[in-house]
Amino acid sequence: MSDSTNQQAVLESQVRSLVELSEDDLFRKLGIQVKQAEEADAAALEVAQAEGAFAEPVGVEMGLGENLRAFGARWWAEIEPKLYNLLCASESKERSQILAQLPESKGGTAAAVVGGDSGNAAADNIATALAPLLIGLLPFNLPIIASVGATIAAKMILSSGLKTTCEMWQESIEAREEAKAKENPAE
Repeated sequence: MSDSTNQQAVLESQVRSLVELSEDDLFRKLGIQVKQAEEADAAALEVAQAEGAFAEPVGVEMGLGENLRAFGARWWAEIEPKLYNLLCASESKERSQILAQLPESKGGTAAAVVGGDSGNAAADNIATALAPLLIGLLPFNLPIIASVGATIAAKMILSSGLKTTCEMWQESIEAREEAKAKENPAE
């Protein structure tokens, strides 16, 4: 099996298990994986990349206590603009290719991006289409980080529709940029 075929199989397997999780659990999982990636040496990171994820410690909060969810949410803020550029920006070269890969359900692909469908199968299909595109855009080149980010995005898209999700992402990105500008005013 080639590396890309193996990576796709890993992503699909991860997404199938992730779509069952709540948004809070997804942010917590993102926090756990990123924290481990930040603390790993090069050899441990290479093993995790090959296996698709770090083994998750049971009952350990990795020095962050209840803040693992918040830590994951902060990392989501790094993923969100990348997803926005892929799915929402009109100048995105990948946008039409991605939309073509979205699941055809309830009347075609358009139905999958209008919103209101919270089915795990549709979320699985959307996340599986997005995850491979995110791997190279995110730090650590770790499949689980891309899979979690893609699953969070898929659930948002199915809940609200792509247009509304893009608007929410744009507002969120603009709010962070405004906050940064206030923290570091131009001199």
